[in-house]
Amino acid sequence: MPHAESIVSAFLLLLGGLLGLGGLLLLGHIQILSIVIFLAVVLLYNLSLEWMKRRGVSKSVAMWGLELGNLVFVTVGVHYSGGFTSPYFVLYAVLVVAGGLRSGWAGTLRGLGLCSVSWLILGVLTPPANLEQWAQLAMLLGAFLVLSLVVGALTQRHAGVSKEALKRNQEIAFLQEAGRSLGSSLDPQRVLAATLAQVNEILDVEAASLALVDRETGFITFELAIGGGNDAVKGLRLEPGQGIVGQSIADGRAVLVSDVMSDPQWFGGVDQVSGYETRSLMCVPLRVKGQVIGALEVLNKRDGPFTGDDLRLVSSLGDLAAQAIENARLHDEIRRHVQDLQLAYDEVRKLDELKSAFIRNVSHELRTPLALIEGYSELLLDEQMGALQPEQLNALTLVADKAADLNRLVNDIISLQTIGAMGFDMELLNASALARDAVEALRPKGDKADIDLELNILSAEELLQIQGDARRLDQVLNHLLDNAVKFGPNGGMVSLTLEREAEMVVVQVKDQGIGLSPDQLDRVFDRFYQVDGSATRYFGGAGLGLALVKEVVEAHGGAVWAESEGVAGKGCTFTLCLPAGDGDSSVA
Repeated sequence: MPHAESIVSAFLLLLGGLLGLGGLLLLGHIQILSIVIFLAVVLLYNLSLEWMKRRGVSKSVAMWGLELGNLVFVTVGVHYSGGFTSPYFVLYAVLVVAGGLRSGWAGTLRGLGLCSVSWLILGVLTPPANLEQWAQLAMLLGAFLVLSLVVGALTQRHAGVSKEALKRNQEIAFLQEAGRSLGSSLDPQRVLAATLAQVNEILDVEAASLALVDRETGFITFELAIGGGNDAVKGLRLEPGQGIVGQSIADGRAVLVSDVMSDPQWFGGVDQVSGYETRSLMCVPLRVKGQVIGALEVLNKRDGPFTGDDLRLVSSLGDLAAQAIENARLHDEIRRHVQDLQLAYDEVRKLDELKSAFIRNVSHELRTPLALIEGYSELLLDEQMGALQPEQLNALTLVADKAADLNRLVNDIISLQTIGAMGFDMELLNASALARDAVEALRPKGDKADIDLELNILSAEELLQIQGDARRLDQVLNHLLDNAVKFGPNGGMVSLTLEREAEMVVVQVKDQGIGLSPDQLDRVFDRFYQVDGSATRYFGGAGLGLALVKEVVEAHGGAVWAESEGVAGKGCTFTLCLPAGDGDSSVA
């Protein structure tokens, strides 16, 4: 309590000086120079003691020097200013109070004892002259005894509260530092080691260990130990509820056992394995979000038995450790999951590369025989190799159509594999010209299916310029129109509408086919997705056309989407938007 001592010392000096000066003046003593010198000596003495305390003089030496020195000064002042009737006499009460503030009951009794010596000296030097003075002296000393009792009781309580507050502050500081230490790492083993180091620092125990519960089996494993037999303890397993540790985990409560041999829950198997003798222990459960994940155990305190305060402090440390351990374990699990996912991703990527290489190789290998089939089919259909019977003509026409379909499928596969890798031949294009060419290319197929193809250009042609790859965009329009014709009913209509909206050129292809359900509107652009995926489906196709449309349009900085009421006969509307060209025909 250095702050209280400084206040009392300053108060003692100030009050002593004022009372001494005033008392002497009232009594008619006018030796002001002597008084000033006396007070200066008192002040210098107390300042010297304060300086010595700051330079490392032991507390006991400083305390006795302060009390004895000031007692001498008070005794001298009282003696030369009237003895037991001196105005200085009240300073004895200040000495008693100061001693009580420093040391409680011990300081109060020590101050009273020193004052008694001073009073004995005063009694010898200036004894009471008559019975009345003796009576006054007895009452005065009785008042001091009562004062000492009150001061002793109050200061003892004050000292106890201050000591407890100091202890609590030290515990709080320790827990804060422990929290920082435990939270400084996400490595599980480092967190466990830091926990045991913190326990040993504050309690000074012979041994300590950390046990964790296996979430799947419920078995308890000692993950780390320090002190006696630590190498043998690490890795030991207990069954659920076995021993004091197991019971503490099962009950979820802290346990203090002063004599393990007298506890029925004690399991001596660990001591037998480690060769260490456990006499007393504390065990606190490690709890996270209401679930016990393990226990912290400390054994054999070196400087006395375990106390309730020790148990409370270790329980608080256990709460911090439990959260740190759980965080570290979760981080470790996430790290392992990320590694597993990375391995799985690498494997999938390798398989995707193999699949792509296989599809690319097969596609290229199919091109040569397809070219031969198409070439000879044309020769035969043109009757350059002889006249054909009607049945032969029908058969060859079917072969040529299927060869063309297969060739288109191979081209789609190759296009999907090369988008982004081969780049685009960008140039300034007129979207209306592309639309006319696409409609005319699909018109024979539409006529064959009895479907009318209609082209609607709603904006001036100079407003319909775009930057793009003519071959790729022709693929896009052909796929959209071919899809619309394929799913449209006989006698129906397919319309292609082209217009300028703000900075975009908008193309819409609308049919009167079977339509799409809401869950198919996004999936229809996935590779190999079939609206009718059954083995006996009516509509053909490999499910690559719309996937190619989406990738080409997005590669041009545009967007494409489908709209449908999901009602047969009302069909679908596919809309694609492409950025309008600005007249710059440079290659992108």
